[in-house]
Amino acid sequence: FFFTDIEGSTNHAREFGPRWPEVLEEHHAILRTAIRDAGGVDVRTEGDAFFAVFRSQSDAVRAAVTAQRELAQHQWPEDRSVRVRMGMHTGEGRLAGDDYVGLDVHRAARIAAAGHGGQVLLSEATRALLGDSLADDVTLQDLGQHRLKDFDDPQPIYQLVIEGLPAEFPPLKTLEIPSNLPSQFTSFVGRERELRQVTDLLGRSRIVTLTGPGGSGKTRIAVEAAARLGDRFPGGTYFVDLSPITDPTAVPDAIASSLRLRRESGIPILEVVCDHLRDRRALLVMDNFEQVLRGAETVSGVLRAAPHVESLVTSRAPLGLAGEQEIPIPPFEVPHLNGDLEALRQNDAVMLFADRAVAVNPQFSLSDEVLPPVAEICSRLEGLPLAIELAASRVRLLPLHRMLEQLDHRLPVLVGGPRDAPERQRTLRGAIAWSYDLLDEHLQRFFRRLAVFAGGWTFDAADRVANPNAELGPTLELLDLLVQHSLVQPILDDPDGRFRMLETIREFGVERLEESDEAEPARRRHAERFLSLVEEAEPFLVGPEQRKWLDLIGREQDNLRAALAWTIGADQGEIAMRLGAAAWRFWYARAHLEEAHRWLASALNLPTSARRTRHRARCLTGLGGITYWEGDFETSDACYEEALSIYRDAGDPAPVVEATFNLSCTKAVKGDVTAAMGLIQESLETARRLGDKRGEAWAIWIQAASLMFAGDVEAARALNRESVRLFEEIGDDTWGLGNAYAGQAGLSAMSGDPEEARRQILLAIDIWEDQGNALVTASQLNFLGIAAIGAGHYERAVKLSAFARAIKDKVGGNVPDAFFPFRDPKDSGSDVLDDETIDRLWAEGQRMTLEEAIAYAREDW
Repeated sequence: FFFTDIEGSTNHAREFGPRWPEVLEEHHAILRTAIRDAGGVDVRTEGDAFFAVFRSQSDAVRAAVTAQRELAQHQWPEDRSVRVRMGMHTGEGRLAGDDYVGLDVHRAARIAAAGHGGQVLLSEATRALLGDSLADDVTLQDLGQHRLKDFDDPQPIYQLVIEGLPAEFPPLKTLEIPSNLPSQFTSFVGRERELRQVTDLLGRSRIVTLTGPGGSGKTRIAVEAAARLGDRFPGGTYFVDLSPITDPTAVPDAIASSLRLRRESGIPILEVVCDHLRDRRALLVMDNFEQVLRGAETVSGVLRAAPHVESLVTSRAPLGLAGEQEIPIPPFEVPHLNGDLEALRQNDAVMLFADRAVAVNPQFSLSDEVLPPVAEICSRLEGLPLAIELAASRVRLLPLHRMLEQLDHRLPVLVGGPRDAPERQRTLRGAIAWSYDLLDEHLQRFFRRLAVFAGGWTFDAADRVANPNAELGPTLELLDLLVQHSLVQPILDDPDGRFRMLETIREFGVERLEESDEAEPARRRHAERFLSLVEEAEPFLVGPEQRKWLDLIGREQDNLRAALAWTIGADQGEIAMRLGAAAWRFWYARAHLEEAHRWLASALNLPTSARRTRHRARCLTGLGGITYWEGDFETSDACYEEALSIYRDAGDPAPVVEATFNLSCTKAVKGDVTAAMGLIQESLETARRLGDKRGEAWAIWIQAASLMFAGDVEAARALNRESVRLFEEIGDDTWGLGNAYAGQAGLSAMSGDPEEARRQILLAIDIWEDQGNALVTASQLNFLGIAAIGAGHYERAVKLSAFARAIKDKVGGNVPDAFFPFRDPKDSGSDVLDDETIDRLWAEGQRMTLEEAIAYAREDW
């Protein structure tokens, strides 16, 4: 039983117009001749459809081959093509008048209806009976099992492949939902939130675009979502791979190829696509749209023509179409390195690493010992899925601790993806280069200049460093384009409107910058930008707005480090010393003593830093201050001596006030009270002569401390009260006032007045807490512990002292011991508390956070 009909006959009737009857007549003649010449009987025709019967399957095949060749060669009006689908099945039927009826007749009709124009389909029965009777230029292709309408069991279906004629066709129109989604050979890990978003939004928007940087897993999420949503689209789910093309006008051809459609002679391929999809409820998964964004109107054109079709797009930039719903795909949540092991084990990034690691090393498992380094690797890779997969593939070569060492330079390590993956997915560098290469020259220059920023940047910083004088165009537009291409991320909850790059992307940008001739000027502009910031902030780091400015520098700490690294590496001594001199109080206040020591010493040791300039004196002052708090009084003393010498040689008395005060401090805590008093007197007299109230207050404060060190407590208390009065009068030196309150507290404790000591300490803590200075706050809490001993609160004293010791051990610094001429609170507590209680209190105190310790200190005795 042999059935045929013309594909798209309704459209043909409209297109051919008055010539349609002529076309039908020519079609009928070709079909009728082929059928009869092969010994068949054309039982009936209905419009453009034929039903014929043959005595043998080989005769039916011969008729089909002849007809298809004649139809293909025929010169149709207006050079259009007429394609006919054909289907056959061998079985039993019975005559009913001039027609055949029966189940096998229906089966043949269903097989024909499943095909496409130009395609010839056969049942299993027909194939089996053909044997070896096919001509040499005709073969069979197995299309697999298919369910036909009204038939319960799947049917094997075959296709005739006729030499010289098309052999590729769209999926059969059977009850299976057609799909060409790529097979996945690894398990899908995490991303349930993103999958829910896709599911929900595809129900409300017909264009959903997944955006994100290369390697974030957009394609994998899109394919997984399409597979899960397959039943929602009975017309099929089709994967359109746009990665091989760069011409936006080729987008319709890519869609047609995915649908296995052929270009009709004289008919635009987009029209063919729209006609095919017009009445179907289907999903187009369009992958890697970023390089053909100008072809986005193709998508809207298809959706207008086919009202039941939806599109799920992956792109590093949105398409910019009306009604488009964008879903940014961020990297996985970075594991909390201090979290418990079970929380680490459930982290998606960690689970992905483990899953891919087992694929290359079946012995790999997430043991308690393995979890922390795996979590750190995932954290260092910022949760980027492709980076994690590539790192996991290296477990066959590197132990985890060696991998962590190698990740200081990520891109060379992150190679070795599957050989059958696209090249851009086999290395992280390739994935990023894919996006970079899509940028125009101006945008590439802007991107690689931005790579000088570490830890993010503000709009103003980008404008000044990466696009001076707007030479590349409007900075806001450039940033917007890089955000659209997923190379830059806005930090949405940042009050300053900051931007950042993933570190792997930034590393790539640095490579491109160093290959250009722009590296030195870009890094210089970067260093000068952050020099201006810290020099603007410096005067405020001791006043009532200190917290604001400390926080501001804190947000730019990575940029400060990058600027210092460049200035020191490039022997830019003046800039390096100015950076260090302006920033040292920030490092001190935020307890970065070791780092500060390293930067300041490196800056001072540069060949270009040797001249005895004001900048060198200021940098020496910074190093003197840091080493003072580290307890290295010999280095501090030497730094302050040289700074004072430079200022004296310069003949400028203003900085001499601070320089003599600084040096007097190290002399005093070292026990050289005579030298200290001489310097204090010089500082005090110079300050008064210049009308420098702040300098006068500081000189009186250290004079009081020196008298305390010498044992004259009452004289010290009187002087310290005067320093408090002066600092309160100045009003803009909360740093000095905090020290004065602390001095008064120590003197009250020495005088046997623990309640007054507690009151003064809490005043000082209010200032240090507002500053965020953990180092000095901890010292004041230790002072409070000393006062608590005097008031008989031994348990409180031990606990506060334990916290202070933990901070000291952590930051490597402390208020000099000379300010604590008291017995250790722990030792005093041991006189009245048993060892078990002491151990418990000590452990509790060491575990407290700064906030918890301050709250505990403020509780009533």
